[in-house]
Amino acid sequence: MYHKMVLCVTEATPEEVVRVASKLCDKETEVIVLHVVRVLTDLQRREAEEKFAWVIETLKKEGIRARLELVESADPKSAIVSFVRENSADVVVTGTIQKKGILALVSESISDYLIKHVPCTLVLVKRPD
Repeated sequence: MYHKMVLCVTEATPEEVVRVASKLCDKETEVIVLHVVRVLTDLQRREAEEKFAWVIETLKKEGIRARLELVESADPKSAIVSFVRENSADVVVTGTIQKKGILALVSESISDYLIKHVPCTLVLVKRPD
């Protein structure tokens, strides 16, 4: 199993992503629930703690050590990669949403970026259609 996991969350993170993450853990795994925001204020910190409390509670009910970390960055892609490196994570779990139309042609998704740059195992959880 993994020793240190980074679980990337957004407001749209479905329960399935958290379920998959918990299945990859054992009692020794430390899970860092990561949320990246453009500007981090005290109000945003409190809102994020409330918004993602269900993730922490779900993991703790499974006996998994988990904590929320908020990172301020205008570039979530590189912020996630930097955080993973700085914390020596051995696995990253995140949801993925397929971009469609012109947006898919002109911009790289966070998932695509992570595939290329994360220095550890990456688990992408696709939302069911």
